[in-house]
Amino acid sequence: MSPVAEDTIVSYVNASVQDFLVEDVRIVLKQSPLVRPQTTGGMPMRVRVSAAGRLGWVGDGEYRYDPVDSRGNAWPSMPLRWAHIADEAAGVHPWDSAIINWYDEDASLGWHQDKGEQDQSLPIVTISLGDAASWAIRRDADSPITRTKLGSGAVTLLAGETRGHYHTIERIIPEPLFSPLKTRGRISITIRVAG
Repeated sequence: MSPVAEDTIVSYVNASVQDFLVEDVRIVLKQSPLVRPQTTGGMPMRVRVSAAGRLGWVGDGEYRYDPVDSRGNAWPSMPLRWAHIADEAAGVHPWDSAIINWYDEDASLGWHQDKGEQDQSLPIVTISLGDAASWAIRRDADSPITRTKLGSGAVTLLAGETRGHYHTIERIIPEPLFSPLKTRGRISITIRVAG
């Protein structure tokens, strides 16, 4: 049976919590500013990235989890609020990485699987903030694609059957009335056990 994108949305955080999450992101980015990663082919990606936790994601022509950012500094600590939301969505795990993606209003993220973690059976939780996004998943290249809209505050879970599925953010959908941001765009906070 093919996965249904809508079924990966497990909860929503309310507007006041979203405001706190945005402030958490600002604090993290003061310590480790956003960078634009490069694909394995050397092309700049359409999102900008930072992280918090023991390990962050680095894309500098190769993809890996690393204990230091692009400037050689340790990543900021993961806010406890983020780990608590992940615990509520997926059960308690030793979360060690929270990747922050910033999507400008014309950004997207191509089809991919999350395969860089040491234990690929452990769940991945993502919190969406700001403008909405078109979220799509499929089992493999030959499977049907299902889509749904991720609004601000949506918490998605890739676990069990969907953990290894391909997924993408196809486009950003303007929703300024529901956004806790002061500008157009989207933030995702993706929490996982990478090491």
